[in-house]
Amino acid sequence: MIKGKEDITDKEFEEILLPFYDNYSEYLINFVIPDAIAFYLANGHSRNCLSNCPLVNHINSAIDVFNVRCDIDILIPIIEKILKIKYNLKIANINPLELTIFM
Repeated sequence: MIKGKEDITDKEFEEILLPFYDNYSEYLINFVIPDAIAFYLANGHSRNCLSNCPLVNHINSAIDVFNVRCDIDILIPIIEKILKIKYNLKIANINPLELTIFM
């Protein structure tokens, strides 16, 4: 809430809180979620825990905890970069998901 106020008007919500929440969601989508999904995929791959399903299913499983709407088509290229840079992995196939060591 807005500091020092119990109740706020609709105008205060739209002008103050909504931009705050939108900015927070944008930060999650741009920085936190792609990195978390890449870790989810890399960790699952290294432990042989990824089921034989499409990439989109794994992404949806990983982002459920964030409760934020994401455009998966925008996330995939970012995730691919993180997998390559941090985990030396490449998405070889998206349906079913197949990860390989980047050469």
